[in-house]
Amino acid sequence: MRTGRIAISASADDEEWCTFDVTVTYDTIEAHMHFDAYTDDWSEFGGKLMSFPKNPADSVVFEAGIDSSGYDFLVLKAYCYDAAGHAAVSVLLDNNQDLPRRCRLEFSIPADAASINLLGSMLYNWKVEHSSELLWEAQIS
Repeated sequence: MRTGRIAISASADDEEWCTFDVTVTYDTIEAHMHFDAYTDDWSEFGGKLMSFPKNPADSVVFEAGIDSSGYDFLVLKAYCYDAAGHAAVSVLLDNNQDLPRRCRLEFSIPADAASINLLGSMLYNWKVEHSSELLWEAQIS
């Protein structure tokens, strides 16, 4: 059975700013990146994931590093892939470099909506000053 997981570790530079290391795996694929952000940047995404999906066309997106030319960026998107509400988290990692140094990886991790809701709760309630690591493993029935 194919499994997916998202592991995030945080190294707080101060009370508000942090370096995040993100490793995402699915089956035999593994992608890693790091970016700097506010310590609570995951909270809004997590709050939206807790009530996902509101309907089969619903999606929730998290972006990090998107506007920083020459730096890694990450896009996570929870979405439904059919009218029955089956869901997945798409992952896009890009080193944001010009060719020939450009590296880009995109894939999806199927997961039950309840599993995505759990990821949301974990992110929403994550206080990096108390716990520097977060691990979510996708569950699918």
